[in-house]
Amino acid sequence: MDHASAQELLALFDQSSGVTTDSRQCGPGRLYFALKGARFDGNQYALEAMEKGCIAAVVDDPQLTGEGLVHVADGLAALQDTARAHRDRFRAPVFGLTGSNGKTTTKELIKSLVGGHLKVHATQGNFNNHIGVPLTLLSMPRDTGFALVEMGANHQGEIADLCDIAQPTCGMITNVGLAHLEGFGGVEGVKKGKQELFKHLASKGGEALVNAQDTDLMALSDLDGLIRIPYGVSDHPPHAWRNGGGMDGAICWSSHPGKDPGTWHGGPAGIPVQLHGAHQLANINAAIAVAQHFGVPPELINRALAGFLPPEQRGETVTTARNTVIVDCYNANPSSVESTLQAFAAGGHTGPLAILGDMKELGTHAASGHQLVRDVARDCGLECWVVGAAFSAHAPADRTFADMAALTEALQSEPIAGRTVLLKGSRSMKMEALVQSL
Repeated sequence: MDHASAQELLALFDQSSGVTTDSRQCGPGRLYFALKGARFDGNQYALEAMEKGCIAAVVDDPQLTGEGLVHVADGLAALQDTARAHRDRFRAPVFGLTGSNGKTTTKELIKSLVGGHLKVHATQGNFNNHIGVPLTLLSMPRDTGFALVEMGANHQGEIADLCDIAQPTCGMITNVGLAHLEGFGGVEGVKKGKQELFKHLASKGGEALVNAQDTDLMALSDLDGLIRIPYGVSDHPPHAWRNGGGMDGAICWSSHPGKDPGTWHGGPAGIPVQLHGAHQLANINAAIAVAQHFGVPPELINRALAGFLPPEQRGETVTTARNTVIVDCYNANPSSVESTLQAFAAGGHTGPLAILGDMKELGTHAASGHQLVRDVARDCGLECWVVGAAFSAHAPADRTFADMAALTEALQSEPIAGRTVLLKGSRSMKMEALVQSL
């Protein structure tokens, strides 16, 4: 059986109204790629996709026959090859973004800051893996002026594969922290995995913007062929800081060495930004650096910073009838929880209470990781409740709950009021469900 080439698939893509891998999103003019996983087989829905009006269904089951079915050796590889072929048409900068923490917030900041100057196409939501990156590229309009591709990984080799598809010309690692330790095999494995972005850029003579305050990132970016652009310290601007030096102060920044009056953008009073804490300052500085590198005028950067709102479940503040709830439930690892707790403790909140859920994918580091953040909460003087099997086993707190059902029951039977509550846990814990009980 003949298999369609990437160029033949690209021609089909050009005739379509867009690509989908979800049969529920099939409709007139769409191009359907059937993907297989451990618990699903998209080939089973190929004929249904055609009935819904798709121009073609790309399948890798040789037993399937029917009008409009296009056969390939591997559906996922075909999707990735088509995305790579589409990406090769573009001459606009393709910016690769990865890191242990802060990827999505930094991505949204960059999108906002650069978007007032260039037409930005960015990763939607968390479409940052081996399927999401191709879909991001295939949804990129022809007139894109700046492509922003978030890249996630939980094991070594994954970032290299994503770079092979997206072919970034410039990039950034937000940080290297204690995330996905089980898949990466420890902190050194995390460093090697994230460095794959820098190695790809070095092989192409590409550019990397590097936080000069981060000794790990400076070491990882010391590669032949890589054009390294340090930022974030007074002698490597842009350099951002909080007005008054506190964790929640307005943002001041300079595009010149030092902090001399007259070189500050936004004036000495700074720009109020709805992102708090030292870790968010690093995300903000990263976005400013990218925006300035790509020629965004300071006044547009300032306007975008002032109007920026945190992405959903990544530090957004929800006011309920009884409490103020900071919902930071999309992801959690020891590094991100530590910085979030420190920022929360420094926020001067009314009746602060941290409710933490289990952190996943820590492997043999589960005990030490959960104990670390419990110690941080204690050192910060925070009342801390924890929920989940890992916290129950390794780091009991002021109140400890085996599961979400027990915690929810406690909140409903003993309602709390007049407090500021931080919710933080791994995505699978679904900590945001607690908002209705607060």
